[in-house]
This record gives sequence, C-alpha cells and structure tokens, in this order.
Amino acid sequence: MPTAEPRIALPESICFRVTRYCNARCGFCLAPPDGSHPDGATLIGRLDWILARGVRTVHFCGGEPTIHPALTQLIEYAHSRSAKTRLTTNGIAIPAELVGVLRARRTEVKVSLHGDREHHNKMVGCDAFDRTTENLGRLVTGGVRTSVQTTIVAGGEWVVEWVAAYCRRIGVRRLSVLPFIPRGSGNARRAEYELTVHERGHLHDLVRRQRRAMSGALDVRWLDFTARPMPVVEADGTVLFEGASESLDRRICEIPEEKTTSLSAQWRPRR
Repeated sequence: MPTAEPRIALPESICFRVTRYCNARCGFCLAPPDGSHPDGATLIGRLDWILARGVRTVHFCGGEPTIHPALTQLIEYAHSRSAKTRLTTNGIAIPAELVGVLRARRTEVKVSLHGDREHHNKMVGCDAFDRTTENLGRLVTGGVRTSVQTTIVAGGEWVVEWVAAYCRRIGVRRLSVLPFIPRGSGNARRAEYELTVHERGHLHDLVRRQRRAMSGALDVRWLDFTARPMPVVEADGTVLFEGASESLDRRICEIPEEKTTSLSAQWRPRR
C-alpha cells in the first residue's frame, strides 16, 4: 500500500513565488533568476495545496510576478477560495487589467522604490525609475491599497528621508525600510552593499526618527528579514523557511505536482 502523505500545517501567510524570471537585475535580489517559470495550471494546483494546509494570505512575489501572464487569474482564484492576497512588485510593468483586479480584490500591493532616478536605476540595473513611479501613481489614484518598500545599502541612508517625502507627496501611507542582507545576488556584492554594525544601528535609529516625525501621515516600518525565517513557496515547488542566507534555509517539503495540476484545469474566473 502507498505511504500516506504526512500532514503538513503551514503558516497562515506565505510568500508564493510565481516565477524566478524578472525584468530587472537588482544587485541585492533575494531571489535572482534561476530559470523557474511554472505555467498557470501548475501554480493554481500549488495554491490548492497550500490553502488546504492552513494558508489564508497568499503573498505573490518573484522574481517579478507581474510579468507572469496568469497573475490576475491566480489572484482571482485565491479569492475564490476565500484567501486574502498581497503582491510585491518592482512596478515596471502593471497592465490595466491587473489594476482592476487588485482594486476589486483589495489586494495589498507593495512597490519597490529605492531612491531618486539615478540611485534607483543603479540599484535595479536598468532604466526603470520613470516606469515604476508612473505605475505607482496609477495604483494610488486607481484606488489600490499601495505601499512602498526600499532596500538600503551601504552609503544609502539618505534614501529613507527621500522616499518618505516622496510617499507623502503622492499619497502613499506606508513605507517599509529593508536593510540589505547578503542573500541571492547580494552575496556577490556584499563588499559593496553590506552595512556595518554601526551603519545598521544608525539606520535603525533613522527609521525610528522618521516614524515619529511622520506619525499620522506615513507609517514608516523597519522590515528586517534576518529577524525571523520567512515561509516561501519557491517557483520550483519547494516549500521552505528562508533565512538570512541560503545556508540558514530550512526545507519543509516539495509540493507534489502530479496530485494538484489536474484540479486547476477545472476552474475559470467568473465574469
């Protein structure tokens, strides 16, 4: 007789990587391109699997999730199963159809913006600032629940005040500040990007001061991925707790594709 699959309980919220493809080349990327780009049917099957195991909030991420043609379908499907959704994006490509779905499903969207035009483009490895800020404005004016996140590298402490002022100007109400961690692409550039203990402490103090100064106008948050492992469904179907470096990752399991993909073909979004 076949061995019964062990019962796995997952956290209520999980990062769900829809692809490892990307339209940017960030030098600090936690999940750089590795060739993994599953089709929509496979991803819906994985959603079925995680939702059956306790997940209630699906945080779509990547790579860059907005370049996956099935993203709107995935958001709709998650809501058809009574789940909440979030999205983290570099904001380079936001189709009009996606904006409508994000608004209708009250999906919380976090857009990565890392400073002024020169600094942002240097950080993401391409000429992206104008497209990102234009799409960020479209999300805000389109009624989508939108926040900003920014990664701070060595010498970039000034970005906190710049991005905070930018958020105030366009009507964004939340800013998450991420200190650089040497994971993924960042591991190769840690000599350039890594914050010293003193710089990290100074940055944390700066974020606290900005939070007090912006109280009631902008919710400034310190988001440190080293504080606790992050639950992730990888684009290749691996489920893991992701640590501050690959050596600290803890693998939970592999989603059994053969048991889930047949379910996905039965569903289509309601019109």
